[in-house]
Amino acid sequence: MPAPASWIPLRWPPAWVDPALLGLLEGTPFNCLVVEWDAALAAVAAKARAAGISLVAGGNEARRSAGASAGLAVLPAAEQSKLPWKSPDAVLMVSAAVWPGIAQQEGGSEPSGPTANPWIDSNGWFLRLAKVRAPEKILWLMFDPPKPPDIVLLDAYLRAIADAGTWGGKWVVSLDSGLQNGLAHRDAKALEAWKAISAAVAFFEKHRQWTALEPLGVVGVISDFEGPNETEGGEVLNLLGRRNLAYRIIEKHKAETASLAGFRALIAVDEGLPAAPLRDKLLGFVREGGLLLVGPDWKQADGSPTGMDHPRVDVRRLGKGRLAVSKSSSPDPFMIARDVHMLLGRTYDVARFFNLSAFLSLCSASPAGDREVVEIVSFAVRFDDDLATAWVPGKCASARLWNLGASEPAAIEMFPENGGTSLFLPPVPVYAGIELTRNR
Repeated sequence: MPAPASWIPLRWPPAWVDPALLGLLEGTPFNCLVVEWDAALAAVAAKARAAGISLVAGGNEARRSAGASAGLAVLPAAEQSKLPWKSPDAVLMVSAAVWPGIAQQEGGSEPSGPTANPWIDSNGWFLRLAKVRAPEKILWLMFDPPKPPDIVLLDAYLRAIADAGTWGGKWVVSLDSGLQNGLAHRDAKALEAWKAISAAVAFFEKHRQWTALEPLGVVGVISDFEGPNETEGGEVLNLLGRRNLAYRIIEKHKAETASLAGFRALIAVDEGLPAAPLRDKLLGFVREGGLLLVGPDWKQADGSPTGMDHPRVDVRRLGKGRLAVSKSSSPDPFMIARDVHMLLGRTYDVARFFNLSAFLSLCSASPAGDREVVEIVSFAVRFDDDLATAWVPGKCASARLWNLGASEPAAIEMFPENGGTSLFLPPVPVYAGIELTRNR
């Protein structure tokens, strides 16, 4: 059997008790079934084992216990806040992850924030945090498609796969009842969707080396992401991502010795003041020209007033930089992300995007900086004539585009513009991965 780190999981539908349905896995990357154990599945389990397919117990505690008794593997599973990060297992299963997409209110309308942009549900920010907390582990995301009367389109499946794969996780692919029934009856349309889903999963497995690249970003978020800081810290990451403001994460217990090279702004809004050595380090960062946004506990602020009449933060000048102290006792994460972006400006953007809406992006690079990848996950309906442009700073030696499921990349037209390189993109229905090389 392959090691758990190489398992590619599928949630086996409980209604599929016919072992012949295992034939659907032929030619796909799936080599592991997450099974909510029932005695009726014994024949399926026996045939899967004979074919070298791994079996993992899924479902609630009773189902997992029953699966363990039947010889299925058991992996640690918990909600985000209760994951056993120090577990010796290479794989952690995240229960109750979100279905990626534009959130829908009751009645079908789309909620939005103060900017009127649609509200995007994504697991990307948590996968980013997990990579910092436990870089040696792989997270499996457990979530199901919407239930009837909602209709789950193929693009929604591909988006769920991309939302996990872009940020280094794996979705335990779960099929809605309509697709389950269609595949069980070998419906041609269902089989075509299954082929596309399998190809998308295989695509991210093929490009898993991209997840070893380091995220780019001039904004740093410092937090312990625990206790009273868990929700706010996570929401800050989530909302920075929604603004497509590239960021990097610094765990507070490592911040005192971490390098701050390359950062232009830092966010440190945990409750209370940091220990004196870290506080001194952060103030030194400001004196050297950085922007530091902090919580209201930094009341005895250093520096001198700038005279800026800002509704939410007191902006003070300290050395060459600025210290922004929240005026509210409960700063809004949405406004934290907005304010740091507005105060920092667009000068240090690692990428800009034009003619794209309702999307998330990740920019990462090799340690030498000679290779970069810009990934885009689109949550909006795109049309054939929706040509977009991406801009990155500096010169590029080459650029090529990977579409979801593609076996080969396509060349991208690029030209120098405003001190950087503009890249013409074809329509991005769900996902695009742009590989860039730099002359170093």
